[in-house]
Amino acid sequence: MQQTNIDPINVRLGLPGLPELTDSLVVGGLYLLIAETASARFPVLAASLANGLDSGLNCRLLLQQNPETLVDRMQSFGNLDISQAIQDRKLQLFTIQDEFSKKMFRHGAEAFVQELEHFAFPDGSFVVFDQADELLALHDVLIALDQVEVLKKWAQSHRVTFLLVLTRTTAAHASTVNALMDNLTGIARLGVQRNGLELTFDYWQSTEGTTAGRSFALKQRPSGLYEAGVVQAFTDGEVVDAPFEKMDGADAQIFYMDPNLRGFANQAQAQWQFVDTLIGMMHATRNIRSATCILLFEKGSQLRQLAETVHTLRLTLGRYARIVVQEKEASLRYQNEALLLKLGLNLVINRDVPLSRLPLLLDSLKGQIFSRDVDINFEAALASVLPTQLHGYLMPARFVREAILILERAEMLSVPCAMMIGQPSESLSLSELMSHNRISRAGDLITADTQDCYIFLNACPQAVLLSTLERLIGQTLDDAFTNVRFVVNPAEIQAELAALSRAASTEILPDYTSESEQQPEVLTVSQADPIRDVQESKSIQSAASAPQSPIKPRIFKESLSKPIVRPPARVISPAPEITNAAKKFAPIEPASKVVTLPQGSDAIESLFDYDASFNASAFGKTEAPRATRAALRK
Repeated sequence: MQQTNIDPINVRLGLPGLPELTDSLVVGGLYLLIAETASARFPVLAASLANGLDSGLNCRLLLQQNPETLVDRMQSFGNLDISQAIQDRKLQLFTIQDEFSKKMFRHGAEAFVQELEHFAFPDGSFVVFDQADELLALHDVLIALDQVEVLKKWAQSHRVTFLLVLTRTTAAHASTVNALMDNLTGIARLGVQRNGLELTFDYWQSTEGTTAGRSFALKQRPSGLYEAGVVQAFTDGEVVDAPFEKMDGADAQIFYMDPNLRGFANQAQAQWQFVDTLIGMMHATRNIRSATCILLFEKGSQLRQLAETVHTLRLTLGRYARIVVQEKEASLRYQNEALLLKLGLNLVINRDVPLSRLPLLLDSLKGQIFSRDVDINFEAALASVLPTQLHGYLMPARFVREAILILERAEMLSVPCAMMIGQPSESLSLSELMSHNRISRAGDLITADTQDCYIFLNACPQAVLLSTLERLIGQTLDDAFTNVRFVVNPAEIQAELAALSRAASTEILPDYTSESEQQPEVLTVSQADPIRDVQESKSIQSAASAPQSPIKPRIFKESLSKPIVRPPARVISPAPEITNAAKKFAPIEPASKVVTLPQGSDAIESLFDYDASFNASAFGKTEAPRATRAALRK
């Protein structure tokens, strides 16, 4: 930990229009920002970090695995130069590693703050932890209270101000968040209400005093940042819209991403403008209430980025904007279309539709006002359409677990699922069905017991169920099966899965894993390309020259470029550098305890560790006395 004699500087949220009572943060405070609308958090983070850096604060930003998107979004507002801040050694980025929540459970919040000291987080600094949901065990109020107590004591002793941003909280976590209120310095919520986007302070301590239950309407400025205003009261049925520029008729503006649409720019009366990125689309359409946005979905497009863009455009432009997704040499799956429509999309243009029909499709949207409610939990909705990466044959017990997980996540958007159960015909065997099917979509699963074959289809409407099954089997159902049953109701699917689970636990069912041509793909985190460097080789030295702590780190990893083999006991690592000059720092001494992962795909790793000597050295605890037969004789 770097010591400093300079008086600590108060952090500010930096939103114009906020009074001092809610804009400032207490030095050494632990604040929670619950982003109920996850995509709306970026301007708040950019404003607070820019204000801290301009005030001379040392800032540390903790992110998920791939920080490129967040960095690009925050830099796009024009008030924050992350590259220069890193070169000036005022800002450092860190990323968390895989299974962060599990390793936090094993090592505790004490190990987390020890790693902050190991990486020399300066006294009086400002630490922003984006998507910090896994840092706090919100499912268990007692564990969460202990974690908050450790973090708050450390923050106060080192005068470090924490802003923890949560993006995946649900109604189930409300009681835990309320219980934490007395132990936190402040809690604020960012989400869409009836007035539009609002920032609500449930409880907030500042340099001016303490306030509770105050709400402010947020209006987006031309730069993309927010300006706070008083929430307006209105009667039932009255709609309050923010002042936007309205353009109709020949003056309407159409923004597109497909270069093949350039020809329409010279033919149509409307103003056509080309943008090449999703971020460029959001900036080009700011405050244009009746804008038409034609987003592009092609090979290599990321669903998360597309969904965030649709959601952000709808929140910022309002109900009169027309948002369209054009498919190009790639198709959205059924549940992905449902997600985008739920988040604010007006229309999906199929890949097979000729471009000559595009103007007619856009004309059909004129006069439409988007009326659906987009105030949903973004992360939960996204998880419901990305249920699993497994497909093909699974053993019955694993098949049941994955199918139940898919059903639970599909419930939010009412994504249809179906299951077929049937006995193979005399010309086929169960072994042939398991090994010679054409199942390749993630979430489509197949298994068998001693007599029946089970095929589970994710996001499959009933209208295409028969044709889909025949395509996967390679022949008609009448030729392949007898005694066929179709189950499409989620409750009935759950009942069939429960019966299969009981059979798997009481009988020895056959295993066709070795005969299957399509082995299940285990969900892994791919190594993302590091962000391009934005500093010279001598620009970051604090992490490399950090004094070695006597306690070996378990959560951070020191190298800014991730090695191929990671110490499995660590959960957080510094983010990749953002310069063109690639650098490698000396690796940290490996952790004192390595947990070997199980080899089998069906094995379950134990969440507990009973190494008493290791726990004692790490957390200062002693081994609990144990009853023995020798003790009973005394």
